[in-house]
Amino acid sequence: MGLTRRLEQLAAEARVPVFAIAGSGARDAVQDLRLRSEVRIVDTPKAASILVIAGPIADVHAAALARVHDALPHPRTTVLWAPEGALASLPGAAAVVVADSDPVAVVVAVYRDLVLGRRPSEPALLPDVDPAEWRGVGPYGQGGSGMTGGAPYGRPMAELGPDPDGLRLDVVPVAVGPFFPRFPSGLVLDIRFSGDLVLDAAIGEGAVGPPVEPPVEPPRTGLRPFLRALTEPVPIAELELVRAREHLRWLADALVAHGLTALGARALRLAQRVQPGDGGAVRRLARLIGWTQVTRWSTRGVGTVSADDLAGLGAGPVARAAGLAEDVRLEDPAYRALGFEPVLRDRGDAAARWAVRLAEAADSLDLAARAGDARTTPIGRVESPRGRLEPGSAASARLLALVPQLLRETEWGDAVATVVSLDIDLDEAAHAGQLASATVVA
Repeated sequence: MGLTRRLEQLAAEARVPVFAIAGSGARDAVQDLRLRSEVRIVDTPKAASILVIAGPIADVHAAALARVHDALPHPRTTVLWAPEGALASLPGAAAVVVADSDPVAVVVAVYRDLVLGRRPSEPALLPDVDPAEWRGVGPYGQGGSGMTGGAPYGRPMAELGPDPDGLRLDVVPVAVGPFFPRFPSGLVLDIRFSGDLVLDAAIGEGAVGPPVEPPVEPPRTGLRPFLRALTEPVPIAELELVRAREHLRWLADALVAHGLTALGARALRLAQRVQPGDGGAVRRLARLIGWTQVTRWSTRGVGTVSADDLAGLGAGPVARAAGLAEDVRLEDPAYRALGFEPVLRDRGDAAARWAVRLAEAADSLDLAARAGDARTTPIGRVESPRGRLEPGSAASARLLALVPQLLRETEWGDAVATVVSLDIDLDEAAHAGQLASATVVA
């Protein structure tokens, strides 16, 4: 066997480098791929060989999806973990469609065929045209005559803007998203950077809209019981177990965002297996996280939002982290009979939001254990893991409106930590507008 062939064999036996994109309703499924030993989920398409698209993607993000596809180096291919009609978001890709609930075996087989030359690499979806029309023009390829090229092919120069330190630095506009791994899938932020400083930010197109077509009914598992609770009595034990699992899933992503990948996997495994009465397991994990100092060095004083800005917003853990006792469960006599009290902190920063969710996850499991057969009283609104959920309005959409002011004049690392700490769920926001007429299937 030649050296090249041997290297191909070694590559084929390695963990498959995958860049995974979560479409509508598929966030949990993509998140669970991180626990599979056969694949290695990477943070950039440039490090992947397989692009996994789970669930349908909104048409407004089709061009961004094609750019992600073309960023994968050769050899590459796409695995579509969704109904075949969802491929409309990626026209021209020779995708492998996975009908089964588990795509990993298909991903491994396709990757081996790809590396061993038994499957052709996918061609680019976008035309091979240099986006900078000035490149190569002029005697030195700098865009024309003169140092900066001149008209009409001059190289665009970065604008200058004031810096908080009193300097005038280059200001570079960048669109971040819609598939940036640290943000909710579908979120686009139009940011003006000065170095690594976010001067200002705005929500880009398509962040929250109607559910994509084909419609995802029902939405992902973590939303279903809360949607049902809007119109019918639901066991409190069921709601609180799902609430704890949702907080732990958020925690798993937050830990990865802060470089604590092993702890993130531990939190994700706990989210999958936790049961009523397991509050002690969450508290042990919380103590372990405390030893890492992530809630001190990386999140203390980051993304602070005042109680005045949150009052009446129904922002769930974000509001309670700022000292507001806003919780729809306080309006339910069944919860009051169980002695429910909301978890409160008073700093309003990212560290306080971490603390509230960790404490709520443990308390929810304790509450689920003693709830017995108690059921909620339908009052037309419910406290979801992210806040007040009612027909036409979800906490995630209301929190999204706060993002631009929270990111203004923050360093990029703190900006990412801020967005992560808000736990914005665009699936919840998109479905909220249809809740009045939606039929929720258990």
